[in-house]
Amino acid sequence: MMQFRWPELDSLGKLSAEEATEFAARVAELTKAGLPLGTGLRALADELPGRRLPRMLREVARRLDAGDDLLKVLESQGARLPVHLRGLMLAGVRSGRLAEVLEEYVDLQHSQAELHRRVATALAYPFILLLFMTALTVFAGLYLVDNFAKIFRDFGTELPVMTQLVIHESRPIMWLFVSLSGLSVAIPLLLWMAPAAAWPWPIVYRLPMVGPLLRWSHLAQFARLMGLLLEQQVPLPDALRVTAVGLRDGNLARGCCRAADDTEKGRPLDESLAARRQFPASLIPVIQWGQRAPALPDAFRAAAEMFEGRSRAQGTVLEIMMLPVMFCIILVFVGFFIIALFLPMISLIQKLS
Repeated sequence: MMQFRWPELDSLGKLSAEEATEFAARVAELTKAGLPLGTGLRALADELPGRRLPRMLREVARRLDAGDDLLKVLESQGARLPVHLRGLMLAGVRSGRLAEVLEEYVDLQHSQAELHRRVATALAYPFILLLFMTALTVFAGLYLVDNFAKIFRDFGTELPVMTQLVIHESRPIMWLFVSLSGLSVAIPLLLWMAPAAAWPWPIVYRLPMVGPLLRWSHLAQFARLMGLLLEQQVPLPDALRVTAVGLRDGNLARGCCRAADDTEKGRPLDESLAARRQFPASLIPVIQWGQRAPALPDAFRAAAEMFEGRSRAQGTVLEIMMLPVMFCIILVFVGFFIIALFLPMISLIQKLS
């Protein structure tokens, strides 16, 4: 079985996910067309905007033209290329299927990016409505409700239960909406600033509609990367560790690393995954089939298709349900608020007239 020397995990100067995907796509195109990589990458560097990716492409082209083989050049890039992409490229070069491996990797990255765009689009309007409701409750809690309450007290108006509820609970409701708005900004910001953090993800996955969608998406990414690496005969512990580096979910990545430690000690993969909450129970029978066949790469591909199907279904539910549900909640809340405040005013005007 092949053994690989993985570069050290170092993020300094690493390409962004978009730049790494662009690099992989261009290398796949040149390799599939049978064109010289050095010449092609140098021409590509002259066309691309920015500085980081073109500079790396020119260095790779220079070393290839100097006679270095692609394996040596890839290992020399150190932290510039993400570890999981370097692992895939090393495995693809050794197996002679570099173009196919990179094409599948690019498809995976594009599908993940498209899914995140769908989530962002589906959440944009509810987020705007939430900000509107927060502004409304802040205005009502700080100014409107107190003025109405003063008027009712001055005239000794008998207040219905719903009006008393609004007057007494306006400040807690205001702080509730302020907290929800703050969390809706803080959680994505936290995940963006600390993508390797493990603790936020179990909380995120509990969010209605959005949580299951993200979980199935990340599990699909895990299964696709595992299938790709194992198909290129990468040892199972190495495949798990390299996959962990490529995952967005820090908690799932931690589970992969612990499963890698278990498999190195001789524990079967299905037992290791079953012992960890990061992996769903539906994955275990598929892995058991792959171990018995043996066809573990095919098992991970089947699992990826299963998770992708679930994420697509959940994405459809999110797009259909999120905006109407949020709109109905806000409509009911605003209607209740207006009726509660103006109902005593009607009786007060009738009494004064």
